Amino acid sequence: MKIKRIFLIILCCLFLSGCWDKIEIDRKIFVSVIGIDLGKDAGKNEEAKKIKPDEPFHERIQQHKLNITYGFPDISELGPGKSGTAKAQFINIDAFSMEDGILQATAKSSRNIHIGQTKLLMISSELLENPDIFKEIIDYFERHPNINMMMNVVVAEGKTEDYFKYKIPMEKNIEYYLSGLMESSKRNASILPVTLSEMLVLLNKNGNAIVPKISINKEKNDVSLSGMAVIKNFALKGYLTPIEVADLEIMRGKVKGGKRVIYRDGHPIDVSIEDIDREIKVDGDKNKLQFNIDIRLESQLRGYYKGVEVFSKEQLDSLESDFSKSISEECNVIAKMLQKEFSVDPIGLKEYVEQHKPVLWREIKDNWDKVYNDADIKVSVNMKIRRIGVSR
Repeated sequence: MKIKRIFLIILCCLFLSGCWDKIEIDRKIFVSVIGIDLGKDAGKNEEAKKIKPDEPFHERIQQHKLNITYGFPDISELGPGKSGTAKAQFINIDAFSMEDGILQATAKSSRNIHIGQTKLLMISSELLENPDIFKEIIDYFERHPNINMMMNVVVAEGKTEDYFKYKIPMEKNIEYYLSGLMESSKRNASILPVTLSEMLVLLNKNGNAIVPKISINKEKNDVSLSGMAVIKNFALKGYLTPIEVADLEIMRGKVKGGKRVIYRDGHPIDVSIEDIDREIKVDGDKNKLQFNIDIRLESQLRGYYKGVEVFSKEQLDSLESDFSKSISEECNVIAKMLQKEFSVDPIGLKEYVEQHKPVLWREIKDNWDKVYNDADIKVSVNMKIRRIGVSR
């Protein structure tokens, strides 16, 4: 009897399962990139506030607060014997919300639009100058059940629409190109890839986040992924350069590679970072905190100068001392800039106090911004050169 029941269940699974939406795959658009710009009516927010919630026919009020571009591959170019990467296509629309954008884009296409496999979200720097509209966008992504939370996020200088029109020399679409750059950045620590999920978590904590920045260099005619955009209270606060980002990664204790250089007698000396260990200590009370960030770096010598011997302990100690002092001073400058100029805490000092000093955290949590701004932060780096390469 039990065998018959199991057999019936299997039959039900075979006959009742299938394509639930009854839409063939060639009738779908699989959006790979979403670009969001400010719309032409973004500055009319005060007029929108005058509209009463109980007034009829709100749909007739066409306030285009957003300009959205949906990029997707031409799937007709995919298949046996064809290239592995399809040429990019895009739909550009004006909308009053993200949900309205999907409806407007669907009305412009003969296919069903699917955003569950989006790989890249581009947010224009202009949009981040309007935190109220940015909050509406963040709320949409938090609520939407089919959004890919692991998509990468970047802030684009200028309008995102321009990036879709740009012809990438190495790739057929912007998403593959930027994804490749982010993957390469893991080896040099100049970019911190950020997913949508990570950005939402950071913004939900205190409205702050750091996101990779892209820009178009018109003189060199290329798109570059360089530095980070600093978001404070849902608005763009400024940018970090690639060197500043590399130092920030060291202070966060998350650097997975990269190189450092110093000059001695006019010759560059390169080392590659291979391991890192970070320890944070906090002293003081609710009136004044002292953070000490001790960092140990392990590296390998990559280049020096022919004819100079580095096998002696004195030479290695001297190089290690120079690297340690140089990186320590850089990190202290960046820590001070993040604290005083940007008033953001990407290093993770707040999380450290919250997790390791719960009694102290209860005393300062309601006044954290002021406590952080007044705190003393000292970074000490100890570089060790473990290998000097092959000598022939």
